[in-house]
Amino acid sequence: MGVFHETQSEVFQHFLNFKAMVEKEKGVSIKCVRSDEGGEYFSNEFNEYLKEHGIQKKYSCRYSSQQNGVVERKKGTL
Repeated sequence: MGVFHETQSEVFQHFLNFKAMVEKEKGVSIKCVRSDEGGEYFSNEFNEYLKEHGIQKKYSCRYSSQQNGVVERKKGTL
């Protein structure tokens, strides 16, 4: 089975869809996005969007399997 890689614009679009769903269904707004600092999730467009909407970017420690495992599992929800 091959590894599925999405482009940064596809990831950004998935985030926008996820954000809209969360806000509509739960009535809450996203305050923070966590990443393992790999860079594959944050295009300039994505970074500007986060900044404009007051959404913080937080990073787990690189090469820390305890933290990165959590991030890797959570990114599956996007």
